[in-house]
Amino acid sequence: MRRTLAFLLIAVMTAGSSALAQGSAAPSPALSLAAAVNEALVKNERIVNQSDAIAQADLGLRLARNTFRPKVTPNIFGSLGRDDISSQTYRVDVSQKLVTGTELRASVGTVSQIIPSPLEGDVLFYNADTTFTVSQPLLRGFGRSVARRGLSAAELRREDAARLQSLSEQQVAVDVAAAYYRVVSQQAFVDVARQSLGRARRLRDASEAKLDAGLVSQLDVLRSQQLVSQAEMQLFDSQSAVEDARDQLTFLMGRDKTEPFTVEAIVPRPGLDPIDVTSATAIALANRLDLKSRIAASDDAENQIRFSRNQLLPQVDVNFALTRRETAPGFRESFGLDGYKFATFFTIAMPVDRTTQQVEYQSAMIDRERRRREAETLERQIVDNVKQVVRERERLIRNVAAAENGVDLSRREVEVAQLRYENGLSNNLDVVTAEAGLLQAESRRIQALADSAVAGLRLRAVLGVFNPRTDMSGSTNILSIASNLAK
Repeated sequence: MRRTLAFLLIAVMTAGSSALAQGSAAPSPALSLAAAVNEALVKNERIVNQSDAIAQADLGLRLARNTFRPKVTPNIFGSLGRDDISSQTYRVDVSQKLVTGTELRASVGTVSQIIPSPLEGDVLFYNADTTFTVSQPLLRGFGRSVARRGLSAAELRREDAARLQSLSEQQVAVDVAAAYYRVVSQQAFVDVARQSLGRARRLRDASEAKLDAGLVSQLDVLRSQQLVSQAEMQLFDSQSAVEDARDQLTFLMGRDKTEPFTVEAIVPRPGLDPIDVTSATAIALANRLDLKSRIAASDDAENQIRFSRNQLLPQVDVNFALTRRETAPGFRESFGLDGYKFATFFTIAMPVDRTTQQVEYQSAMIDRERRRREAETLERQIVDNVKQVVRERERLIRNVAAAENGVDLSRREVEVAQLRYENGLSNNLDVVTAEAGLLQAESRRIQALADSAVAGLRLRAVLGVFNPRTDMSGSTNILSIASNLAK
């Protein structure tokens, strides 16, 4: 008896502690759409890859800019502790290239030499060489656009990488919003399926009770049982769809594993204001980043043509030099300020075979035409996309209104069918048909609301005015699907 009481006491304490632990368990954190998008903009694979592309473009730009920075090259070849060794070299070369093609050079150095003498012994002296040179191309390599061609191309790649990142952010944000609203709609549909299952079970119980009273036939009971089975299957399918939608959202957010979270069961109402297609097209043509990239590439093709045409010219460079070449008895005397001479000389070179330069020029001409066609084609595609998205938005707005009207009609149809069945005016076939119609109508409304919300974001992305970091805060006019469907 005592052992039995002890076991009962332990069981009660264990059950109480388990209930307390379950009651004190922290609820899953709520995840808003803005938070989901912000997390995706940091962890999504496409965003991470595009960030790597920007980092590489920054490195290329840094390397191109380094061409126009001063270059200092010290060159020392000497002995430690001895100055009676020949060919010791002490030299510093400094160069600076300007964006105009001008190149500045300064070279300061000296080399030790020893002349053997049987009478006076070895004679040590230094050959000093100090030269300041200014080189200016007159034909090939002349001009700012030609000299900084590599830097201009690196800047274009950096700007294009930034535009591609913005486009990737817009695409990822739209995909995350679609997945997020899919979770919301599927959760709402679970509630709808659960309510439909409850009504189906009540209809089954009523049919069985009427069968016992001899008021209905066995066929009515079988219909009600079939309706319960269909409602259960619909509930299981909707619950599975919720998990699939959560997994997709988790993947787009870049999370390594599925962490428990809840979503806000709200969907923004679609705007009812009409959109002028002409104005929308003008906005898209002025703001689309991909079109800006095509236009920039077309402009860069013109720069490439000018560069290739310049490379067909002969090389004619004029050089101005201030030089001092003296022989000094000591190391310190090698770096004097006297003995400088000014000299001017030309460099002329013209290769006989210019096939490489001619092929590059012709290729640049072809590339310019191709990029122009690409830009024009994209403009036409943008015009068509704007028309399609505007029509899609208007269609979805009409679908939302029609779906809400269909839900109201289906609810009244269920009420009428239920009332007629309860009063014995008809069998439960009308109730089963009305319940199936209500379930489909509610499903269409949920899907229409989610599609219209995504279409609003997609329209802003097509117009090129979508900023996923500031445009995901939600709307003041929102609809709580769960609360409305519970009515």
